[in-house]
Amino acid sequence: MKKLSLTLVSLLVLVSLVLSACGNENTTDTNDSTTNTTDTANTEGTETTDQAPSGTEGPPDGGGPGGGGPGGGVTIPESVTDVAATMTKDTALPDVSACSTGTAAAQVACLAQAFKATLTEEQISTLQYDMTADNAKVWSNLPINTTQRNGIMIGTLSAESLEAFKALAYGALGQTGYETFRQLLYADEFLSASNSSMWDSNYYYVSFLGEPSDSSAWILQIGGHHYASNISYNAKATSSTPMFVGVEPLSFTAADGATYTPLAVRHDTMYDMLQSLSDEQTEAAKLSKTFDDVLVGPGKDSAFPTESEGVAVSELSADQQALVKKAIEAWVNDTQSDIANELLDVYLSTESLGQTNIAWSGSTELNTHASYVRIDGPRVWIEFVCQNGIAFPNEIHYHTIWRDKVADYGGSFSS
Repeated sequence: MKKLSLTLVSLLVLVSLVLSACGNENTTDTNDSTTNTTDTANTEGTETTDQAPSGTEGPPDGGGPGGGGPGGGVTIPESVTDVAATMTKDTALPDVSACSTGTAAAQVACLAQAFKATLTEEQISTLQYDMTADNAKVWSNLPINTTQRNGIMIGTLSAESLEAFKALAYGALGQTGYETFRQLLYADEFLSASNSSMWDSNYYYVSFLGEPSDSSAWILQIGGHHYASNISYNAKATSSTPMFVGVEPLSFTAADGATYTPLAVRHDTMYDMLQSLSDEQTEAAKLSKTFDDVLVGPGKDSAFPTESEGVAVSELSADQQALVKKAIEAWVNDTQSDIANELLDVYLSTESLGQTNIAWSGSTELNTHASYVRIDGPRVWIEFVCQNGIAFPNEIHYHTIWRDKVADYGGSFSS
């Protein structure tokens, strides 16, 4: 059993570190290295940072909307299950056989209802939210003692409920996505054991926005430090976004004795894409500003730049275009295969690639602070950035975001 024991000193250190490294992005015009400027992204229609309603119809008390900053006074429930220890003992993938028929949406709805059936009435009231824009934007990459999430903390689940949750996560994320999620839990467990109790594998949340159904719209939210997925079902558009994925440290050895590098594929595909460019293409793809965080992270819904920058994918060779496709796939394949295939058909179509640009700033080696790369299509938007470490300041760590300009939250809250 784990109990949170945070001192005033650790809270002050956390706030200082978070504000300096994990907050909103700082951008710098490379034509004037002495001046910091704010990126002129289109803010029309973006979510505000005003406090959203609290209670069952709104985000949890103490949580700022969209994870835009510390919520203050966040209470972390007492854990009853050691999530990482339980997962490292798993010898097989989660069992989803009871919900293996029907469409992907029907299967996940079945798994969601099976999970819900293991909960108490009090837990269900914590799990379930109305499907509103204010509730949907409550997700973050910050530690949970600064920014609250929707839903129920998985460390508070019974053994039976945790097994049902794992089946739900596996059904929604697919095998590749579930493995990424599992490894990021292990990364936070490593941070907890090595550094501070503000990170822990138990500190991840699950919530339902709307009632899980094979016909009505609803959103499955799973999130914690360095992870947030928002998967929409039966909505206006197929969607697994916004999806934030980050990691610190980049490589670590978990309690099971295995060494993990959760975001290696994401890094390597972006690196290979950039390294394939000629000198002329590299220069054309270079952004005039630098970024030390993703531009459209939590609290930045719809805040995409008004103009696409970088080099056009249509100007690249077939081999180079193949590397762009692999980079996009590295993010999209972290969701259930039917959803991933439908989205990839759109993102990788000749028409879409003809309107897609790639761009970078900082360093194309992607190994130093503020090394940044993006893929910007008519729908797909992916960012990858290197930051100085928080727990390990002498190392870098990664932040990434995948968004869909049309289908974030299933397009449920766009005009």
